[in-house]
Amino acid sequence: MQFALIDPATFSPGPAATAHGHDDDTESLLAAFRDVRLAEGAHDHSVRREVGQLRALLREAEAAGKVVTLGALVTDVDLLAQLLREPLIMISRSTGRDRLRAVQRLIRIIGPTLGRDPAADLTALDARLPARRSTPWHTTGALVAGTPGRRRRRGPTLDAADLWRILDASAASGGRPNQRDRALVALHCFSGMRPEEIVRLCWEDLSVELAAGGRYGLTTAVVRNGRHLKLLLPSPAADAIEALAHASDGTIESLSGSVFCAHGRSERQLGYRAARDILHSACRRAGLPTVESVALRAACAHWLRSQELSDHEAAAVLGLARVRSVDRLLQRHAALDAQRRVRELRGQ
Repeated sequence: MQFALIDPATFSPGPAATAHGHDDDTESLLAAFRDVRLAEGAHDHSVRREVGQLRALLREAEAAGKVVTLGALVTDVDLLAQLLREPLIMISRSTGRDRLRAVQRLIRIIGPTLGRDPAADLTALDARLPARRSTPWHTTGALVAGTPGRRRRRGPTLDAADLWRILDASAASGGRPNQRDRALVALHCFSGMRPEEIVRLCWEDLSVELAAGGRYGLTTAVVRNGRHLKLLLPSPAADAIEALAHASDGTIESLSGSVFCAHGRSERQLGYRAARDILHSACRRAGLPTVESVALRAACAHWLRSQELSDHEAAAVLGLARVRSVDRLLQRHAALDAQRRVRELRGQ
């Protein structure tokens, strides 16, 4: 993929900020970086993580009093090294390595469009980072900031009662019924859909038909890892979607466009962060700490088993290719169930 050469002398260091909080040049460079990485065959999740780490570096630079654009950051090797060595907020070691890889790929891809020599900039960056003796063939020994282990505390292990509490807490937002928020939370709690799939959901993706598991009901079409899937929506999620369609003065078959819109009946799709805030608010109102989406899917798998679904049927509802993925989701539930059985036996 070819890009027009950007003259560094005419590159604007501080154009007007966009709605995303960054300037137009930064957003265009991030879009170019994203397109090249996808064209190279990188997974969409990996590309989104790399773009997120680059945005985090820009926020770190702004918090340190250095208002820079992405183009200016690429050309300032000293600042890049400082941000990688001394983050303002303590991060995990894996996050530090992810940031280093994202920066190295940014220099390689975007550097030439700014008239830079990527090889020279990468060498200069390595020279400014602390190093240790490199033993594996694929590493250079560069060290970046980060501590071993998780930086976030592990959340609670949820059961079906917790899912219903979160769903009931989402029914009212701002003191009034909100069918959009309830449907959004219902899909997070009682379906196998991922957060990014939920916010991109359109009415055209929904239909009433026979799903892969041999059950008839409301299904949604998703594309996951290059595979086109039809996921059956369990009754709590399906009922919430139908209630949202009724509140929109229509039916699932008659409506079109995004299911979750930003403002009322606006056609603008609800953003990922806004959807996450809605879910976190429902958790707080339910008296629970912030819950990750994987914990909700694990609780949903546990609930599906309680509904007498087999492991194969639960995997089909969750859109998982392997049954062992269900077992991996339920590791913490299995450990808790084992502890309960031991306590019961010791109490006899």
